[in-house]
Amino acid sequence: MKVSIFDRLVSKETGEQERKSFHSTPYRRMFSELEESGAEVKEQYPEDAKTVEAFVWALKEACRARRKRALDGVMPPIKAEAKFFLSGDRMNAYACLLPPENGGEGIGLEEFLGDLRYEGVCHGVLEEVIRREFEFGYLHIFPVAQGKPPQAGEDGKVTELFQRRKNMRLEVQNGSEADFRQDVQLQPIRKGAVICLIRPPKAGTDGMDVTGQVLYPPEAVSAPVPQGKNTEIGRGGQALIASEDGILYMEDGLFCIHAQKIIDGDLDQFQGALQISGNLYIGGNVDGGVEIEASGEIVINGKVGEARIMSTGGTIRVQQGVYGTEGRTFLSAAIQLQAPVVERAEINAGTSVIAETISNSDVRCGGTVYVMSGRGMIVNSRIRAGDSVMCLRIGNLAGGRSRFSVGYPPDVPDSWKRIKEELASAQATLEKLWDPITSLRRKGSRISETEKALLDQLVEQRELYMKKRETLAAQLKTVNMALNKRSKGRIRCEKLYPTLEVQIGRLTEEVITIEENCNIHVEENKIFLE
Repeated sequence: MKVSIFDRLVSKETGEQERKSFHSTPYRRMFSELEESGAEVKEQYPEDAKTVEAFVWALKEACRARRKRALDGVMPPIKAEAKFFLSGDRMNAYACLLPPENGGEGIGLEEFLGDLRYEGVCHGVLEEVIRREFEFGYLHIFPVAQGKPPQAGEDGKVTELFQRRKNMRLEVQNGSEADFRQDVQLQPIRKGAVICLIRPPKAGTDGMDVTGQVLYPPEAVSAPVPQGKNTEIGRGGQALIASEDGILYMEDGLFCIHAQKIIDGDLDQFQGALQISGNLYIGGNVDGGVEIEASGEIVINGKVGEARIMSTGGTIRVQQGVYGTEGRTFLSAAIQLQAPVVERAEINAGTSVIAETISNSDVRCGGTVYVMSGRGMIVNSRIRAGDSVMCLRIGNLAGGRSRFSVGYPPDVPDSWKRIKEELASAQATLEKLWDPITSLRRKGSRISETEKALLDQLVEQRELYMKKRETLAAQLKTVNMALNKRSKGRIRCEKLYPTLEVQIGRLTEEVITIEENCNIHVEENKIFLE
């Protein structure tokens, strides 16, 4: 037979005979009823399970104290007693009525409420619950008060309406390709535009435990606003706005604006000539013969048609391509030019050109021309590159003619050819002047005044041409010295269709056959295709 701890304690004090008689006393039933009532309350209020368990234990202790007094032979009438118990956080209070014993008096509702008040439970008293539960009588555990927890406020919040991009300028591409499928990684913004929405902190509300102690909510805090250069707080403190037109970018975790000119839509002949100090962003197309000059980067998010566009200190990017008119479309970038398509245009770039297709165009570039993505094709175009030309394909099945010069500053080969032609022309003119001057001088004193005047003109003209020949010869010498330097310039492509004229220094070659995997370069003063 199992023996409880309570039974063992009693047996030590009263002997085995009294322990056996204890099983028939009401206390055993009282414990059972308390445990049963506690289980019901825990099921109904599972969040207070530990509090209820502690209360049941305290009630049993009270019953044991009564039992001990009875065993000591002192058992005066015991009045019914209201027992109360608070949860650890004092947010909940429970009660239980212990029955009267030995002819003691009962307890009424009003007396119960008075006891509750004198125990210090003064807030959140559940009067309706008490009236209802009180009817269940003794040994019934029930809630009598419930505190009000503090309601937390809301911390401030910042909602960012733009992406956190670090680019404040157009990036110069270091590789051979540019991804034209994605938008330019720049965020143009107008003065007054909202960058972030700011929600101020909202204070919480106080709570109170069942003893009337005020419970304060945690303090709501403001969210840090990422305010940087050329931005300001507006709209009554509820927005971060742009204070300048420009490009929005991140620096040290703050939204900043690089001030520059923004044109939202298309630019055409109605705008005429446009000259900008700094960077320029155009959201649409450029056409109609408009002229643009900017000292910084120029970003055109649309297409370029008939126009003259110059960046005297930066890079030009045309997001949707250049579809020009021969002789009337010109783009010049001090650093780099980026465009997926270049058609019927004249291009001048300081360091490099990156495209996917170049056709019927004239390109001058101080560095390398890259046409390595997309079609990777150059057709019917003249390319003058200070370094090299890298592409997938030159020409097409329909035929055509392209002319490439590589390995020297773009103007050097042209200057060499031009100076040679001018020198030959000057020499031919001098030879033509020789005979008439000689004939007129042979006449000696028989020469007429008219002939003498003509002779003076011819001699003066010969002297001018002789000086011109000397100047051209000096220029040719300088250009020859530049061309004599060994060039590492080359032309690489996977497929070459005729015809391609190649010039590297003073060497020229005409390719009239279909070639593959070409690496055109100079070796031992000879042009090789592989």
